[in-house]
Amino acid sequence: FWVFFPLQTTVVGTCQCGAEQELHGAIATRDYFSSAMVCQWDSALHTSEYPTDAFGELKFTFCLNPQFIRLSCDTPSKIIYDLMTSDWGLSAPNLVLSVVGGGREKVKGWVREVLRQGLVRAAQSTGAWIMTSGLSEGVGRCVGEAVRDHRAAASSPSHSKVVTLGVAPWGLVCNRQQLVNPKVRTGPLQKQEFICVVLTS
Repeated sequence: FWVFFPLQTTVVGTCQCGAEQELHGAIATRDYFSSAMVCQWDSALHTSEYPTDAFGELKFTFCLNPQFIRLSCDTPSKIIYDLMTSDWGLSAPNLVLSVVGGGREKVKGWVREVLRQGLVRAAQSTGAWIMTSGLSEGVGRCVGEAVRDHRAAASSPSHSKVVTLGVAPWGLVCNRQQLVNPKVRTGPLQKQEFICVVLTS
């Protein structure tokens, strides 16, 4: 689900989304760009789709080789699954545990404790993947902390292996431009992009 809040901008060459005009496709660079401010976001009209230029490995202290990729919201799930199992080498899950909740709301203590005590152990014992928002707030943050704490407490890397998927809207990823690979820069923003980060702790 994508919510678009147009910015009231007077800066020449700046889109309502806050990005520079040159980062958008042909619709954004025509002469009528500044006079054609949109009130309602329509991904088919206001974005262009290109091959991704944001993918690779992240460096975190608590997990090994976390992979990430920016995807379109309508990328077929089979392609994503094949990427994760064939290219990234993840074992097929026996179960997928999707953990979602309020983003900025404070997580109740008992929920935090259930996640910390049981979620990671349940995922590990069943061969499940944990899927969450990937954001550093709310339930997503609690899941990340639970996985981190599990890894820190494990006696060996084989005892700590848990696959965690964070799927976040590209627009909510902090410092997202650092994830763009300049060697594969292909064009403007993609249609309703999401970033998928796989943490194998």
